[in-house]
Amino acid sequence: MIVLCVTDCPPKLRGDLSKWLSEVNTGVYVGRLSARVREELWERVCDNIKNGQATMVYSTNNEQGYVFLTHNTTWVPIDYEGITLMRRPLAFHDAGEGSPFLQRGFSKAAKYEKMKHFQHSREADGYVIMDVEATGLDYKNDRIIEVGLLRIKGDEVEQELQCLVQTDKAIPDNVAKLTGITNEILREQGLSEETVFDMVQRFIGDDIVVGYDVQRCVDFLQRLAERNGKTMVIRKARDILRIAYRKLDDLEDYELETMAVYFSLDTKQVHRALANCKLIHRIYLELNKL
Repeated sequence: MIVLCVTDCPPKLRGDLSKWLSEVNTGVYVGRLSARVREELWERVCDNIKNGQATMVYSTNNEQGYVFLTHNTTWVPIDYEGITLMRRPLAFHDAGEGSPFLQRGFSKAAKYEKMKHFQHSREADGYVIMDVEATGLDYKNDRIIEVGLLRIKGDEVEQELQCLVQTDKAIPDNVAKLTGITNEILREQGLSEETVFDMVQRFIGDDIVVGYDVQRCVDFLQRLAERNGKTMVIRKARDILRIAYRKLDDLEDYELETMAVYFSLDTKQVHRALANCKLIHRIYLELNKL
């Protein structure tokens, strides 16, 4: 069973939704779909709803019995002692001088500067670098085989985590050659998907996540979470690939190794999750100087 709520939904998308679900009230759709159709439908919603908002709730085999998905919403799912709750946005306040709330009448430029200050202060408190290695590029069908995480505070590495992940899926020869990870190594040293997910979610906590093509990492982890009846909760993510697109206009391509060479950084140990995290961190610091 799924429930999908949308606002400002384009007519074409509304028509697509009506093919699979019943609209029981304006913008509220319900129905029963296979996992594959549900995922494809959610992708279509996210790709086509433009400035609208979407929230999906579907039943699954976890403690709560359901999972939240949100897109463009101010309400965000958070993990509270293993239970997923929805965090409501702060109310808009008319406040006097010195108030922590944004006042009415501020220009867009002033709001942008305030948001930059807030973001920098958040990152000064710490952020997490994340990377994954997988059996391929398709998060729906491939499997994570390694996760790497770094906790950064004051631009320095405070803590690191590296986990090999057990999988029944055969690791292709090209991936094994590139990473040095084989199915035999995973059988001997790998942890279960559920164990790795819990470790990753605890490590990230409420921190900002930074990565290279970070949405790919999030998609793989969300898929892993769903297979184990859990929900991946990431408060905010920053992608160094998107930052590089904005700041570097003289590269042949935007591969991680290419950016590393551009900044004269060592690339000897790429294609392992933790080594990639360390390289991503150094590139991120260089990009922030530009």
